[in-house]
Amino acid sequence: MADWRRETEADLKDAEARLSSVEGSLSGDPTHDQLDTIWRAYVGVEKSVAFIKTELDAESPGFFVNKKVYTVPDERQAVLFALGYLRRGAESFASGELEISLRQLRESRNYLRVLLIGSQRSRARRARASKQP
Repeated sequence: MADWRRETEADLKDAEARLSSVEGSLSGDPTHDQLDTIWRAYVGVEKSVAFIKTELDAESPGFFVNKKVYTVPDERQAVLFALGYLRRGAESFASGELEISLRQLRESRNYLRVLLIGSQRSRARRARASKQP
């Protein structure tokens, strides 16, 4: 197994463990610690996507993600969807199905990205509202 494969396998396991640890306790806006954990999971998934894309020589420049597709009613649901896709992507990766793994991991990444963007915007709105007289 190539080094990048071992590294990707470890990154996916770490991301799954991080999301699993947050999933049970998440309710409403994520706390600072939960956001940190989600960010670290996101980085692991994003890095894995990059490695697989490089291996497959599968780049899709100019492809934009429709964020509305990944918007869910609450943060816990977004983490659950991301975790489900991450698990399926990790299984596909382990069995050598890189194209399928890439699709699943992109889905996971997109749910996490939309969650993190929404959380950032929510915090910015609260900060602006608290500064108003």
